[in-house]
Amino acid sequence: MDIVDAQVHFNLLGSLESGMAAMDAAGVNALLYDEYWSFDSQNRILPGYELPGGAFRQVFPLAEEAALRYPERFAYLVRFDRHDPELDALIATIRTMPQRKALRIVPWTPEGFHQFAEGADEPIFAAAQRHGVPVFVLLPGRTRLLHRYLHAFPDVPVIVDHCGVTLAPGRLHDDRVSGFDDVLALAQFPNVALKWSHAPRLSAGDYPYADVLAMLLRVVAAFGPQRVMWGSDHTQSKDHHSWAESLYYIRDTPELSDEEKGWILGRSLRSVLQWPAPSGASFGTP
Repeated sequence: MDIVDAQVHFNLLGSLESGMAAMDAAGVNALLYDEYWSFDSQNRILPGYELPGGAFRQVFPLAEEAALRYPERFAYLVRFDRHDPELDALIATIRTMPQRKALRIVPWTPEGFHQFAEGADEPIFAAAQRHGVPVFVLLPGRTRLLHRYLHAFPDVPVIVDHCGVTLAPGRLHDDRVSGFDDVLALAQFPNVALKWSHAPRLSAGDYPYADVLAMLLRVVAAFGPQRVMWGSDHTQSKDHHSWAESLYYIRDTPELSDEEKGWILGRSLRSVLQWPAPSGASFGTP
């Protein structure tokens, strides 16, 4: 089975070689690289630099290196400031630079969520629609804020990050707290997919995370496996569970068919990103 991880801050694993060794040990064939070093004093994600007008331009040197050296194993996403004077041209690069596949919006702060709710990121969505670019959006417990964008930009492939729920340990089983019903309601929009990452951290129990798996089955019933993609978020979750555990509770469950697992664990992400598996690749069975 082609296992493709939709969420790893791969640079936090150390050298490229040590990170790839960890991938191999977990049984991950390829991954979407989200380069993240830290936040600066203004809650801007590093690395990057401030432009003369005050906009912050992020750069992705380690993700680019990995993707250029090992294109069969790495694709990467990017983030751009809505105020960047070259926003449209930057978003256009997602369809022209090797293995640069998607855009990510991370409001993160209360002010950022408020601005997103007011439509501040419409220029990003408009450019993404012009250039056919998928957009990942992190809105934990606030997925209702997406509706105005989904109605305005129906041709943008939108992927909801981190299950769409409040990122609080042991809370996924509580629909009221997590906002899970709002997440399921997004299935009505055919251009929306859900990234099932970070999920084991939300479990009230231990591996194999029965409550998390029960919620995943509801997600698959609502969206279909073609619009659900697995991500480990390993660098942010390794204090709670291993990379392998984040994968195997899905890979080994009898509650999902092999075809459903194939979509969730790799094919869905490849389809959305237009990232085909390497020619002639042969993958093991689950």
